[in-house]
Amino acid sequence: MISLRRRLIVLMLGVFALAWGVLTAIVFWDARREIHAFYDDRLEKIAEVLLELSWHELIDEHETPEEVLNGVFSERLIHAYDDEAAFQIWYRGHLLVRTANAPAAERFISDGSFADRPYQEQMWRVLHKTHPDGPLEVYVGEPFSGRTELIYHVIGQLIGPLLVALPLLVILVLAGVRRGLQPLVRTECEIAHRSPAQLTPIALEEVPLEICGIVGELNHLLEALAETMARERRFTSHAAHELRTPLAVLKTQAQLALRTPEGPQREEALHRLLAGVDRASRLVSQLLTLTRLEPDVTRTLRGKVDLREITREALAELAPLALERDVELGLDAPEPAPVHGIALGLGILVRNLIDNAIHHSPINGRVDVQLVADATTVTLTVSDQGPGIPPEERARVFEPFYRVPGSPTGGAGLGLAIVQRIVAFHGGRVDAEAGPDGHGTTMRVVLPRADVSPSNPSLMTETP
Repeated sequence: MISLRRRLIVLMLGVFALAWGVLTAIVFWDARREIHAFYDDRLEKIAEVLLELSWHELIDEHETPEEVLNGVFSERLIHAYDDEAAFQIWYRGHLLVRTANAPAAERFISDGSFADRPYQEQMWRVLHKTHPDGPLEVYVGEPFSGRTELIYHVIGQLIGPLLVALPLLVILVLAGVRRGLQPLVRTECEIAHRSPAQLTPIALEEVPLEICGIVGELNHLLEALAETMARERRFTSHAAHELRTPLAVLKTQAQLALRTPEGPQREEALHRLLAGVDRASRLVSQLLTLTRLEPDVTRTLRGKVDLREITREALAELAPLALERDVELGLDAPEPAPVHGIALGLGILVRNLIDNAIHHSPINGRVDVQLVADATTVTLTVSDQGPGIPPEERARVFEPFYRVPGSPTGGAGLGLAIVQRIVAFHGGRVDAEAGPDGHGTTMRVVLPRADVSPSNPSLMTETP
């Protein structure tokens, strides 16, 4: 597991070490350049002074080469500059003067001005200079050891305080990282101390900007979980309430069948028991359908479908039920009705609407289904000739387990709730209205066409 604190500490110390190394290198090379320039300038000044003094001695005090070769002024020059550097003075190809640590016979360097040469088991810096007015040459040199010692002394003076401050720097980095991560620690503690039932959003006031996006997405997840849990609690409560009665009826009918002697009465009791089982099975099937109609479950099933074909299949499937109840079915769908959705869910939607209309229609009644497609929407209407729904009850019929007073027995009040949820998934709307002639009920469903984006953003991605 990656530790953000450790990564920050390592990164900051690494940056400081890199900056320190670069600074040391810059200081070293700059100090080396300046010190070499200073010592070279010093050698050049010594050489110029030696040339001028030697030339002055030669011209003013000596008239013959023999006197020059006798080295009358050599002691004076040596005592004046032998502490500064090693040097040789040559006149007309003859070594005139030298210090004790300078070569005795050969020249310091063969030619050129400044040069580095090994001498006495170390490297020397040597300058060769000639007098502009005569054949007088001077060679001035010194070992590199003095320069190197000064360079490292300067570097030590600059880097030493940094080395002393290094432990303090580490402590400051650790303290700074610790303090900087305090908002993360507080956010972690707030999340860690939450109970599974505490799904309120996390306050963003003290959350660092870098994790605001993560905490925001977590808040969205918490809100979705809270909504899901509330919905599941309502669903479980309603389901338990609705299942309690059918199960109690089944138990009573089973006990009655057991106590009834064989004959017509027992057969009637058994038929009622079977009808009760059918009602309970239908209720369980509808409850399972509700649990399957979740966006995450159905997202991969979306695609372009023809609602007219789905409606035809639903009518063919429900034709035996309509025949049994002497209800006539009619379909008015002159053209295809393309929608972007879930074929399974739309099939359930159409079947529930037609099944509900059949059950609420009287004997020899009629159920009319109509599909109208325009430029942006597809409208499905299912009309029956039943008793109708009072205006004040039309909004409530889409609530789970709600049944209009006086409705036929056998329903669980889930059919229209399922319809409403499927329509919401598809970005449409559903309304309950009075029938065409003022009698019965018309269910109107309006869905976006397949080439129009639905209002529900989660449905805007087609199946690959």
